[in-house]
Amino acid sequence: MIYSLNDQFWDELIFTTYSELSYINSHLDVIKKFLKTIINPIKLEDGFGKDTTLEQMVKRICKKMNYSEKLQKSIQGLFLLDFRNAVTQQQYKIDKSGEIVIYPNNKKMKKHLNIKDLADNAMQVAEILEAMIDWSNGKTRIVNKKPEILDEIIGDLTKQVQALDKKLDNLS
Repeated sequence: MIYSLNDQFWDELIFTTYSELSYINSHLDVIKKFLKTIINPIKLEDGFGKDTTLEQMVKRICKKMNYSEKLQKSIQGLFLLDFRNAVTQQQYKIDKSGEIVIYPNNKKMKKHLNIKDLADNAMQVAEILEAMIDWSNGKTRIVNKKPEILDEIIGDLTKQVQALDKKLDNLS
């Protein structure tokens, strides 16, 4: 078999994709450990233990905070829980093109992620973790007097959910 430069390119692309996947997953692991450290499990229904998943923790925290179903789904998206579950349950495949397909056998949950999507997700989890670390150190980040990206995202999601709730109330 002859190994060409084209084959090397695809191998490097797949390696890059897997590296991004691992980066995201490791940050989500640290976020889970951080949440387990700062949250009193007694205050959450069903608490949590060493085998509690990030998804279970986020759902229990959202339930304790009495967030609406829509806001809960937005927060689950923020923490990439579908991605995380697909990876931990090995429900993904990496195409020859370097694209990841999560839940490839489930038409409803199937999602294609290219390297740009993965880079965006990696930046998102890195920002969440950085904000958590800053919070734990008592620091407040000031970047050109703009609100933190995480606060801005959560604020936007909250406004969208509230607007949708109002529209649904008007329809009822």
